[in-house]
Amino acid sequence: MRKIRPGMMEYQCESVFLNYCYTVGGCRHVAYTCICGSGDNGSILHYGHAGAPNNKPISHGDMCLFDMGASYCGYASDITCSFPANGKFNPDQRNIYNAVLNANTAVMEAVKPGRERIVIVKNIELEILMDVDVS
Repeated sequence: MRKIRPGMMEYQCESVFLNYCYTVGGCRHVAYTCICGSGDNGSILHYGHAGAPNNKPISHGDMCLFDMGASYCGYASDITCSFPANGKFNPDQRNIYNAVLNANTAVMEAVKPGRERIVIVKNIELEILMDVDVS
């Protein structure tokens, strides 16, 4: 994330990750096709394949969603992160990011043996995500 700058292409961000995996991590493969979505592309499920190939320039106010993972000795990692391309959240981005982070934390705390997933998710959705203030 520290190497990403507005003006870079999404595929250049993918190459930063791949280079690190291959040269520093000692990996020979990635676990799956890298997703490097910026702006509206961050909301496209499984973006990054041949039909949507990480080929947009990253703009100054964009949020980036990266979903990438390396494969090492038969083990696969899966890392997803969201961050502002310019390093600073605008107010709407901060509100949404914090709401999703709070919802994630609440779900993890609510998971207990015997509790139904749908009940947990619906409660969190009603308590946290429905109150997000976006202009």
